[in-house]
Amino acid sequence: MPNDPNKSRQWLARLFLIFGGFFLLLAAQEGCYQKGESLSAVVVAKEYSAGTSRVGSGTVSSSSRHSIRYRFNTPQGETKEASSPVLLQDWSKLREGDSINIEFLPATGDSRVADQTASAPVFLIIAVVLLTAGFFLRRTKV
Repeated sequence: MPNDPNKSRQWLARLFLIFGGFFLLLAAQEGCYQKGESLSAVVVAKEYSAGTSRVGSGTVSSSSRHSIRYRFNTPQGETKEASSPVLLQDWSKLREGDSINIEFLPATGDSRVADQTASAPVFLIIAVVLLTAGFFLRRTKV
């Protein structure tokens, strides 16, 4: 039977479980950054890379990327420079020499501009909803 509701339900359940797992990983990553240190940094440069638009060509297009390069001092006194993508509205407002807030992970040395993504609880709620829906869809039969 080509339109078997059980098969459709199983595929949908798998998709929910996969995406639920993805959002669970995002929540864990955001949780790590929220436990990191909040530092001040100075914008050194603004960077822009144009995306490609290939409508109708059958190839994948890419989106434009707006990022900034910034310099900051770690709690240990080391000066570091890093680059991080930012939202377009933030990129438009920022100028070289502006002060920004960053999130720094001392254990790994990673950093990023603060307030550019949703928070860990948002990702966790999405993950729980998707995983719960996936488990219920897998268990129910038509």
